[in-house]
Amino acid sequence: MITEKMTLAEVVRLYPQTIPYLNELHLDYCCGGHLPMDESFPDGEVDVQKIVTELNKLAAEPVPSKGGGASSIEAFKNLSVNDMLADLELTHHKDEREMMAQLDQLINKILVVHYTHHAEELTKIHNLFATMKAELEVHFAKEERLVFPLMRVNPHPDKETLDFIKQLEDEHNAVGDMIKEMQRLTNDYTVPQDACVTYERTFNLIREFTEDIFVHVFKENSIVFPEYEEQA
Repeated sequence: MITEKMTLAEVVRLYPQTIPYLNELHLDYCCGGHLPMDESFPDGEVDVQKIVTELNKLAAEPVPSKGGGASSIEAFKNLSVNDMLADLELTHHKDEREMMAQLDQLINKILVVHYTHHAEELTKIHNLFATMKAELEVHFAKEERLVFPLMRVNPHPDKETLDFIKQLEDEHNAVGDMIKEMQRLTNDYTVPQDACVTYERTFNLIREFTEDIFVHVFKENSIVFPEYEEQA
């Protein structure tokens, strides 16, 4: 049973079918999901009891047997650490690189076409995405060429490897903040009334991209790294 004393990271780890609901509410279960719910929302802006009730309803539902983020997390948890690292590279790293390449062109295109009426917001989106893309590309390279290989050759973590993991977690937090800013700038990915099909396609892809990053970061912060650190 889910209670307000649980963290969102714990909820997702136990009940991955709750991810779409948390995404819909923009509740951070990857970077900022490590405080109990009753401590995460002290200002009263979020009805914690209502959220807990809805989460319990979703937790009672079966996890889909195939496809979808929920079932992939369920399967992911049962992998060895080395297999988890390989899975991350073959799925999230690959998919997010492809989405970044598409978004790089799409965001520039709508910036040019809609500059007259939407220059201010599209310029901010363009600049933020460029920063996010640059930082993620370096982050992926650090994982694939430095940290993941260290984890593979050191099944019992040493201080150097653990320090690198802490760096990755700090970078995850920075990207999480950028995603929240992207949600704000796009008004929760809502296209303006005069938007064209490309504008709508771009915002839909930004949503897909950012939601994939949230799942990606959750897997690393809440599943892979803790399991690896337990072997110290």
